[in-house]
Amino acid sequence: MHPPYLNVLSISPHGREIPYLGSGIKQENGQTNHGFKNLITHPEFIEAIPELAFDQTMKVLVSSLNSGNSRFFTTGCFSHKTKEACNFRYSGYLEFAWNCQICVRDAINYLSLFFHFEQFLHIDKFDQKVRFKWLIQETQFRDVNIAGFCCAIFIDTACYSSCDQASGAWRASLIILNSFLGSVPIQSSTAIYQHCSAKLPHSKSSVSC
Repeated sequence: MHPPYLNVLSISPHGREIPYLGSGIKQENGQTNHGFKNLITHPEFIEAIPELAFDQTMKVLVSSLNSGNSRFFTTGCFSHKTKEACNFRYSGYLEFAWNCQICVRDAINYLSLFFHFEQFLHIDKFDQKVRFKWLIQETQFRDVNIAGFCCAIFIDTACYSSCDQASGAWRASLIILNSFLGSVPIQSSTAIYQHCSAKLPHSKSSVSC
């Protein structure tokens, strides 16, 4: 029996840069680019991210991925509820990168995450009608002069007859993604961005990330 979810991966032919500035222009899908917010060095910025104002589950996920217990940092997010005729669905994405100057340089590290997430869904018996689409993109991290990769996970629920059903599928998807990424072992490495608590005297860049 096929699972109700779909987990797929692709490679973007386009490159990008981080940090990036926001355009402030609202697009047809309701998304507005507000620019990159570095929540590792400025965790208080999370309260100023409009995309998180009405999505508490996404806010918890973003906060978790930028915490001192995470191996990652977020580079963007979005969520949107759509009403189509008599149906409802949720869609959006989470974009993140390894907070590690070694891991972020090799796309194979994102491929490994994708593979293990597929196993995670199976073991957890995830039963929501949701599509996860991983998109790996070549990225230039300008402020630290590193050429590497970031990854966006686009999440689309099926169409449901009620808003509560669609919202429940969306929340369950973010929760299991948070659980999986939070389970990635923490190892000693050289971080791209340091948490304030990691900036110890006589220490330049080596932190636990």
